[in-house]
Amino acid sequence: MLCLDDSLALSFEGAGIAFAGRTVLRGLTFTLRSGAVVIVRGANGSGKSTLLRLAAGLLRPTEGRVALHAADGAAEGGAWQERIAYFSPELSLYPLLTAAENLDFFLGLRGVALSAEERRTLFVRVGLAGAEAWQQPTSSFSTGMRQRLKLAVLLGVDAPLWLLDEPGANLDDAGRMRIASLAREAAAGGRLVLWATNAQEEEVAPDATLRICGGEAHLS
Repeated sequence: MLCLDDSLALSFEGAGIAFAGRTVLRGLTFTLRSGAVVIVRGANGSGKSTLLRLAAGLLRPTEGRVALHAADGAAEGGAWQERIAYFSPELSLYPLLTAAENLDFFLGLRGVALSAEERRTLFVRVGLAGAEAWQQPTSSFSTGMRQRLKLAVLLGVDAPLWLLDEPGANLDDAGRMRIASLAREAAAGGRLVLWATNAQEEEVAPDATLRICGGEAHLS
């Protein structure tokens, strides 16, 4: 488990990225610090998910620089990855595994092993309480239940940087309120939360808003 402090900083320094000659994002220049929820807004195709991938170190900018700084200096490679918890619609669960088995598998990839009580606590926090749900294969889960299981993976990683890509999709009002509450709790605990959405029903009280339009981002 990583030690959280208030020194984490994610910096975009004139960063931009192009695919097949088409510029998606350009001139991104801002610094985000721990202890905040930052909403990333923009129309479909504006580059919200691309910005999160840059923040995760999964994409390299074709111009400028993206850097993650922690208390012990600039994070690179594995040191960058271990500080990130990424909630993405691209995360696919294994349908023949139970909720508990999926959770153990994905957290195991990050070197996290949970006790039965810790696993139970995570399921309660995301609204998947009850041994019946834990023991069922996820092929029997609704889309909302799968979203809650992905949220349990996010919480179990316990990273100081949260990257949330439309986490409220397919959730009911109670589920969206739960994510908003957990995001605020994470920021209060010293984490930096980037929440990408263009859905009003995913509204959370942010500390700042990053609006993407025409390939440029404006922080307010």
